[in-house]
Amino acid sequence: MLTDPAVTRLTALGEFYQAATAIATVPGWLHELEGYALMTLVAHDPCDGVIAEIGSFKGRSTCWLAAGLKHVAASGRTPGVVYAIDHFTGSPEHQPGGTHPDSDIAAHGSTLPAFRANLSRLGLGDMVEPIVAPSLKAAPTWDHGPIRLLFIDGDHSYDASRADFEAWKPHIAPGGLVGFHDVGAWEGVTRFYTELLASNPADKEVASINSLRIIRMAA
Repeated sequence: MLTDPAVTRLTALGEFYQAATAIATVPGWLHELEGYALMTLVAHDPCDGVIAEIGSFKGRSTCWLAAGLKHVAASGRTPGVVYAIDHFTGSPEHQPGGTHPDSDIAAHGSTLPAFRANLSRLGLGDMVEPIVAPSLKAAPTWDHGPIRLLFIDGDHSYDASRADFEAWKPHIAPGGLVGFHDVGAWEGVTRFYTELLASNPADKEVASINSLRIIRMAA
């Protein structure tokens, strides 16, 4: 007879496989284990507030975050939405001639139509509210309440990573979570993240999955 911990693990494995299979059809660079970590934190972290991400591209990370809110809704709590903050014109590496050129940007100048289509196809459109604006323009006018999980995955340069964090830090709930993507893969965000941990000992790293790092902000 299976014990309760074994059942819990098998249930989690099934949830992971189901979500990963569906979201694998959405273009992007977020590894499925990183996505599952975000989904799990959205679904189960006790901190109060909303979910926001900086840099949505075509919706891969957005889908994982929204999938976490589906679990919140299933538990009887009010799920809210994921606020997807992006100008949807791509980072420098996505432009023609960049290191990761994108066909939608080359053809249409925007990834927003693909973003909306992917969310709709996976049945997650009602869980997401896009904010079509650059991060640093959206931050001063933010009026959606404290953020319990902020995922930063925009321009990966050092200056942009620092500016995004500093602009959004005032909106993070006490004890909230901040995620950084591509730590160890991109020099700029890696350098900023290393400096951030060293300069703020009260903020603790609570998860490290591939290139995803999660910090718990001081309460």
